[in-house]
Amino acid sequence: MCVLSFSEVLYDARTLNVVRSFAREGYRVCLLGWGNARAVEVLRRAQVQPFLRPRPALPRVWQQWVLFALWVLVHRRQLHARAYWAADIYGLPVAAHLAHRYRSCLFYDSRELYFALAPLRDRPRTQRILQRIEAHYIRNAHRCIVSGWLDAEELQRRYRLAQPPLVLLNVPPYRVLPRTDRLRQSLRLPSENLVLLYQGAVMRGRGLEHTIQLLCRLPESVLCVLGDGEYRSILQQLAERFNVAQRVHWLGWRPYDELLEWTASADIGLALIEPITRSYELALPNKVFEYCMAGIPTIATDLPALRTLFERYRIGILIPPDFSPEELLRAVRTLRIPEVWQQYHQRCREAAPRLCWEAQHSKLIELLATSSC
Repeated sequence: MCVLSFSEVLYDARTLNVVRSFAREGYRVCLLGWGNARAVEVLRRAQVQPFLRPRPALPRVWQQWVLFALWVLVHRRQLHARAYWAADIYGLPVAAHLAHRYRSCLFYDSRELYFALAPLRDRPRTQRILQRIEAHYIRNAHRCIVSGWLDAEELQRRYRLAQPPLVLLNVPPYRVLPRTDRLRQSLRLPSENLVLLYQGAVMRGRGLEHTIQLLCRLPESVLCVLGDGEYRSILQQLAERFNVAQRVHWLGWRPYDELLEWTASADIGLALIEPITRSYELALPNKVFEYCMAGIPTIATDLPALRTLFERYRIGILIPPDFSPEELLRAVRTLRIPEVWQQYHQRCREAAPRLCWEAQHSKLIELLATSSC
């Protein structure tokens, strides 16, 4: 199995889980993507052959994409495999080319609805290009994989695939993590501070503007951000304007294998996804499962996939997608009640064995076992 990913491997939870599952079952696996020496070591420990190089310092994604495609084609003889796994749309065209060249199987992990990406909402031309690329190559895939139930329905409706997409939830491996003080110790925060946590890409439509404004009404709270993105500078200016910049801590990306230890030191996780595109409207983000695994309750917006998850496992509080500052404040204050927080903490512990990668592993292996690769 050859996996092609346009991501930074060390921080890509889904790709790491996939290649480790393949390797655990005895498949010979190689992974081609962006990474450094530390990422190489992580893959080798998992018995995965790394083909990594540092992400090029090019200003445009399309320039990086062209270089990525050329890099794959240069090494195509070393990448001869019985099956190819495109871990995102950027790896799909070259994975399809290799699968055709070597008459191999092609799997496409459509981890987002790439025809409706929120960052491209104001760039319709780029969005149309991605949509056409996906529409052209997705039919070459032996099977399409998605990370949510509603994404599967949407993709099937749009492309009329021969087989419905396989749903692999974007969940972490199972771990029982004790509560930690990692964030408080690292940032030298007083024990009485309420630590609100956001994990993931920093971009528009994630509710971070509202959270920064919330800090004005909760002087004992801080916001910790484990992630980064181009929208960060705008949010920093907003925090300065509201005079709360000293209580917003930008911690950047953390390697996936140590992420949950940071998560377990927060008090409340935030997943305030705004339905600004179809992709966001149907979102089932991995941060929610990571909060759950770490044992901290989540405040999330009441979107269809999240509603199904929360109604079943009751791991947090849902607020309306167009929530008011008062509704967000009320949800935070509810979770500050020790008895209430403990109830949600216990539900997270009970849900974790079912919302973990081990529960997805068998579906992934069955996918290969029942294919004709």
